[in-house]
Amino acid sequence: MRVSLSSKEQQVLELIRENPFVSQQELSNQLGLSRSAVAYHISALARKGQIVGRAYILPDRKGLVCIGGANVDRKVRLHGPLRPGTSNPVRGMRTFGGVARNIAENLARAGVEVSLLTAVGEDRDGEAILDHCRNSGVDVSLSTRWSGDETGSYTAVLEPGGEMALALADMEVLDRIDPSLLERLWPRIRSVETVIADTNLPPETLEELIRRCREDGVDLAIVPVSVPKADRLPKDLTGVTVWVGNADEASEIVGDGIREEVDGIEACRMLRQRGVRHVVLTRGEAGVLYADEENGEGALPGPVVEVVDVTGAGDAFAAGVIGSLHQGSDLETACRTGLRFAKATLETEASVAPGLGPGIWKEEGGKQ
Repeated sequence: MRVSLSSKEQQVLELIRENPFVSQQELSNQLGLSRSAVAYHISALARKGQIVGRAYILPDRKGLVCIGGANVDRKVRLHGPLRPGTSNPVRGMRTFGGVARNIAENLARAGVEVSLLTAVGEDRDGEAILDHCRNSGVDVSLSTRWSGDETGSYTAVLEPGGEMALALADMEVLDRIDPSLLERLWPRIRSVETVIADTNLPPETLEELIRRCREDGVDLAIVPVSVPKADRLPKDLTGVTVWVGNADEASEIVGDGIREEVDGIEACRMLRQRGVRHVVLTRGEAGVLYADEENGEGALPGPVVEVVDVTGAGDAFAAGVIGSLHQGSDLETACRTGLRFAKATLETEASVAPGLGPGIWKEEGGKQ
């Protein structure tokens, strides 16, 4: 049955929906009412079942939000070995990428409710990225467009066999995602169960995000984007639920080279000592290492796959791991799911496998 609300009650309710943690004094200032009048309307809304609790509206947390890079991927495949200092014949293609964006699209295609918080320019590339995300099922209402900034771009030069020879990234627009933007959008961000952040974000934003997630009890996944940006994280990682990265990125953070499995396990331990609950470390064809308090330490072999293109495979793996943990799986099961996501992407030229669907969460034979 529809509840009848007065015009003032509707105004109060709308402001509370925009910010469930708004104070009565802030409501008083915005509406031009006395605090006693605001308190009266809040009491009426509570009696009518429109608001509950100290934060007024506390819907069940659900879904995920990915915060970080969204860009245009330009990928060129060499016809032969790379020859520096001269022109190399290639075949090129253009797709959409960015670690946070790729993870969001992987999850959306797999049937998960997911939002993307990114920054793009007010240009055709930015418009095309957001349109593609919407069409893929990703909510982009948290994303921002900035006049005078260019949308991020990523250029990958691939060997004839699909391995990366060189990559170049222009992601300066993401500096717009600063702590002040995070503060403004936090009421909506904290309403999800899991936040996923890539290290395209400025160091001060990453530190603030870790603090907020820790204090508000929101699960936080961190995904490095490259070796140069891996060490943007603060020393204290308490509050990070899961870190998913490769051996080179882990080496940059812990300061030790990772050559053998034993080195990788030690790196996982060091990241856990810094506060990370679950650590997952990828080693390409050598497979995956993982460590946490519940499952201990373990290793899984890499998938048997005929590689078409490696671009986006790490992001797909991260999406599978984080999405599986989000659904309540243990870490080993999550890593196995991540490997299925990665395999699907390695077998296509796209940065996100177009054939992904909800069935990806189930192993062959139907086991979840």
